[in-house]
This record gives sequence, C-alpha cells and structure tokens, in this order.
Amino acid sequence: MRDDFLRAGATMPVNAMSLADIGIGESMAVKRLMRRSIIREASPGLFYFDEEVYLSVRAMRRRMALIMLVVVVLVLFFVTFVTIRQN
Repeated sequence: MRDDFLRAGATMPVNAMSLADIGIGESMAVKRLMRRSIIREASPGLFYFDEEVYLSVRAMRRRMALIMLVVVVLVLFFVTFVTIRQN
C-alpha cells in the first residue's frame, strides 16, 4: 500500500491523487489507514500518504510490542521463581 503511494508520488497534499489513479481500491486496509490519518484526504476524492504519521505509528507499535514482550518475560520469570521456591 505504502509503495503504491510512493510510486505514484502521492506523498504530500499538493501531489494527492484519487485511489484509482494510485492503483488501489477502498479496501479495509485503506479505511484503517485513513482512520489512523496515515492516508489523508487533501481534497474530496484526492488522497496522499503521510509518511511522518506512518513512521510515528510504526514506532509506537514497536514500543508497545517491546513493552508486551518485557511484561511476558517478567511474568514468566515470576512464575518460574515462585514455582522453584515452592519446591
């Protein structure tokens, strides 16, 4: 999806294009990216890919995944520690 916008050059409001011109349809993935403001509507029917928002959302998701991983490791460590102490 990102590559389609980059290939079309629709990465700024002044270069916004219709989804048909970019070569994509209004799929669930497109709608999800619109809700996250990664794909933005510059004017009625003309869209562009906001790279800055994309990178920010991606960084946030990576941080959240890292936090979840740390929590899982800590829980496993705690469970293991408690189990060993009981034996």
